[in-house]
Amino acid sequence: MNKKEIHAYLDEALEREYSRGERDGYQKGVSDGYRRGKAAVIVPHPCDGPLYDDWIWPQYLDKMREEFEEVVEAVKSVRDCTKKHLGVAVHRERCEHLMRECTDLIVATTTFMYRTGYNESDRQRLMFEVNESNAKRDDGQRFNRG
Repeated sequence: MNKKEIHAYLDEALEREYSRGERDGYQKGVSDGYRRGKAAVIVPHPCDGPLYDDWIWPQYLDKMREEFEEVVEAVKSVRDCTKKHLGVAVHRERCEHLMRECTDLIVATTTFMYRTGYNESDRQRLMFEVNESNAKRDDGQRFNRG
């Protein structure tokens, strides 16, 4: 899949957001919007700094596992909040924490993919392919059409 096809897919998938204003970054075919500081969507940026220069695959897998375990713990915290009726504000705070942990997991996974040789264009292609495959499964019942 080339950049033009990726951008066409993004246009379709994010049509409502794009219709609200100009699409900085992607309008010019810039797939690495996070590097340019302007993107219609924020994509996960792999951790590629000097801290990770000597890391090998098992360390990246351990990081993904660590982040996943933090997601699981955050889910337990949200459930605990609900069971103990700790209130809406606490629930929102714990949900926000959970979503940050989910985002950390996305970044850790993106970093692993990057370190195994998959750049942003490759990851976008894979995301498109997986979304397309999932959309066709189960008689198209995986995604809301509305």
